[in-house]
Amino acid sequence: MNDCQKTQKILTEAVDERLGEFDRNFFNTHIQECPACRNDYELDSLTKAFIKSKIGRHKTPENVATRIRQEIEKQATSAQRSVGFFTKYPLARAAMIGMLVIGIVFILYVLNIPNFQKSVQAADMMDQSVENYVAILAGAIQPAEISQHVNGLQDFFDNQVDFPVALKPVADCEWVGGVLSNYEGLPLAHLVYKMPAGIIYVFQANWNDVRKGNKISLSNNVVSSLSQTGWYVNGTHEEYSVVMWLYNDETVCTAVSSMEKSALQELFATNNYNQW
Repeated sequence: MNDCQKTQKILTEAVDERLGEFDRNFFNTHIQECPACRNDYELDSLTKAFIKSKIGRHKTPENVATRIRQEIEKQATSAQRSVGFFTKYPLARAAMIGMLVIGIVFILYVLNIPNFQKSVQAADMMDQSVENYVAILAGAIQPAEISQHVNGLQDFFDNQVDFPVALKPVADCEWVGGVLSNYEGLPLAHLVYKMPAGIIYVFQANWNDVRKGNKISLSNNVVSSLSQTGWYVNGTHEEYSVVMWLYNDETVCTAVSSMEKSALQELFATNNYNQW
């Protein structure tokens, strides 16, 4: 077993901070020397932090809490009627309690965590960009192609979409990933920039399709701002920065990140793009 394999084997314990001193020293030394293992560790850590924050931030709706209490009372009544059976077979009692707990936890989990499987299944491009960004942090959407530089993704996107993909080199980027998807016949492109401070996600689509509301749309004020200035900065989102711009008047791009809006806009404001 080589160092990378050993690191992957203890990755979960490292994220959960459950490693012994020897393994912890080995792990910390290796991820400092291996960018691939370090990226896996950082992504898993982001995923855990995101899920923890979401679970702690939501309150279970009262109607669901009522249903859970009713189910517990129902199971308790059933258990009382079957006390002789469970006394004779304690493992069966433990199994039923375990199944009930798992069911309750699952209901709470579904209520508190966004439905990542939606990925690009939404009409509003801006809202979907934020959902995709969250899904990327959670590991539900992962790059299909990764390169150290954006020009390494040209072949990946070539002839796969009906608009020019904006491949913007970003300073200090550790790696950039590419994703292709299709929404009801519309090809879409996605870029994931791994930065030292976190992730920048860029969602790209055909401007004509979005402007006309062809399956993927934007609100009228966003379309107006993009048409007049080529830019739109979302000032209403509380958690993330969302910046939109037009590329070659053919592609509409939406960038989402935890960095400041002005810094995110400045990052993509220059004309230093790779294109073909």
